[in-house]
Amino acid sequence: MKIKSLAGILAGLGVVIGSAIALPASAQTKNSNTYYCAQLNGSWNTFVNTPRGRISLINWANEFSDKWTPSARCSAVSQRFQKFLDQGNLKFIRTGNINQLPVLCVANARGGSCPEENVLITLKPGTDPEEVLVKLVDFRRSVSGQTLTLSADDPGFYADGEFYVDMEKFLDTVPVNN
Repeated sequence: MKIKSLAGILAGLGVVIGSAIALPASAQTKNSNTYYCAQLNGSWNTFVNTPRGRISLINWANEFSDKWTPSARCSAVSQRFQKFLDQGNLKFIRTGNINQLPVLCVANARGGSCPEENVLITLKPGTDPEEVLVKLVDFRRSVSGQTLTLSADDPGFYADGEFYVDMEKFLDTVPVNN
């Protein structure tokens, strides 16, 4: 009888220890990228530090308004990228329209929606958001000399008529700056 009780206790301890070991493993898989704003050659840029190296993501060349200077937009958008990454939501970037303005926003899933709270970048009226998003992907390809080919392995794809970028694939394939 005591042997059965001891076996039950050991089995219970095994489950508790197994759970404790499994939790740190999931914490280790958290994305270690870091988004930030900094100047490079006198221009404000949104950068992302990845385990492979630093990537210059966006060069902020134009003012959006008196309030939204390149410095202010760089800082705000870089913080938004980091916030969505920290929340585990930075899976896909897609185009959209919020308050009658073209935007780039975060979609939590392939083919996901573009809610107002997921806006990354608001573009000037009349700007084609798809063209901006394609340039983001295509610009990095032109630096590397790669040809733009939309395939299942490509970070850029269309779903329900909207252009999306898979951020993980994009950051895994884009050349690093250092």
